[in-house]
Amino acid sequence: MQEQFDPLNTKHLGKLITWAKDKTYHEKSLFLVESLAPLVLGIKPSVLLNVSLANEVEWIEFVKLFTQQKALQIKKIRELNGRLQVIFYQREKLDFVLRQKPVQEFLMTMNYPKQYSLDAYLSLLKHRIISLKFPHEVGVFLGYPLKDVLGFMGLLPLPYKRTQGWRIYGDELPSNEVYEKYRQARSIMRKLAVNID
Repeated sequence: MQEQFDPLNTKHLGKLITWAKDKTYHEKSLFLVESLAPLVLGIKPSVLLNVSLANEVEWIEFVKLFTQQKALQIKKIRELNGRLQVIFYQREKLDFVLRQKPVQEFLMTMNYPKQYSLDAYLSLLKHRIISLKFPHEVGVFLGYPLKDVLGFMGLLPLPYKRTQGWRIYGDELPSNEVYEKYRQARSIMRKLAVNID
């Protein structure tokens, strides 16, 4: 079944594609936009990426354009070797995901505050990403099914099935549905890119 995307989100994605196609290294810029397509189209709650800082002016242009849609926000994690690690997120969507009771219970076992706050959770995640031990709970922030995150972390005895975007454990159906939505969003982005001169 083809996912229906909000026309305003699709229009915003078109603006980002137009921006990318206008750049000297447009392949890299288009890859960035394609990576963010599921987020821009309202499917994915967040995306964690390393972005090149080779051209700071273009990065500033991109941030300004990306955040024109008020729901879309950026949290800088750190700068490392000329690259910037960033969480791109859709505030309401990420808030909805993190407020789910099973997700809350899981994150509290990972020492996230009992008193939920999106900003506090993102700050703690940022701190953990910077630390020496990578926080595998980032998967729930990125929209992966909780069962897959728990399976990956060894907290739920589910059999590993395969890797498709992330490692899938147990019942594949919910994971396949999520992955298919992400795939469709990227496909829409590629179709738009072909039609935008």
